[in-house]
Amino acid sequence: MRYEKLRFLILDFKQSFLYSWNYGGQKMNDFLRMCLNIITQIGPYLVVLLLLKYLVNLQQKRAKEREEEQKKGIIRTHYIIKTEKFLVVAFIVGTIFFACCTAMSLREKEDMFVICIFGIFFLVGISGIVNMVMWKLEVNGDEITWRSTFGKKRTFRFGDITYCERKKGSVRVYVNGEKLFTIDSNIDKEEFMEDIERRRIPVKPYWTNQHKKNRK
Repeated sequence: MRYEKLRFLILDFKQSFLYSWNYGGQKMNDFLRMCLNIITQIGPYLVVLLLLKYLVNLQQKRAKEREEEQKKGIIRTHYIIKTEKFLVVAFIVGTIFFACCTAMSLREKEDMFVICIFGIFFLVGISGIVNMVMWKLEVNGDEITWRSTFGKKRTFRFGDITYCERKKGSVRVYVNGEKLFTIDSNIDKEEFMEDIERRRIPVKPYWTNQHKKNRK
């Protein structure tokens, strides 16, 4: 009789323990799932904000260094303008992420619309990486060498620049009256623009210039 009671108590304890464990485990899984959802929803925005903050701080630091050099009468005659390395790395990580999403959606036989969306983001990432790695502007004294996204090179001088156009954060450069290239807003171009200003090359607002062209 006592054995049966003890056995009943042990089994009862076992069931209670397993119930508590399963219930607690389910609650933990729900909590982890909620945390993961929050990270996946908010994470990309935080990463973008951190990248932008880093870019702004980097540009401010370089501007301060150039200001100190100018006070000392130092003007650099050789420099290279291209996309910051950390932006290239960020683009590579994002492209790998969308490549994995595309592969997983194909494996799971997701809806074609979902596969296309992931595929488009992947292709955009690839094209962005190629552009960031290949595009470059090198200034050596009065000589400028520009390399396009597709590897095409052209060498010219500051005297060949007809004018520049500012459009939001980007700058369009016109050589011999024709647009040759655009320096995007995410590229530090202040040193180049200081050279443009020193040589008194016209810098026009984009919309004002377009309005004048349309009137002609």
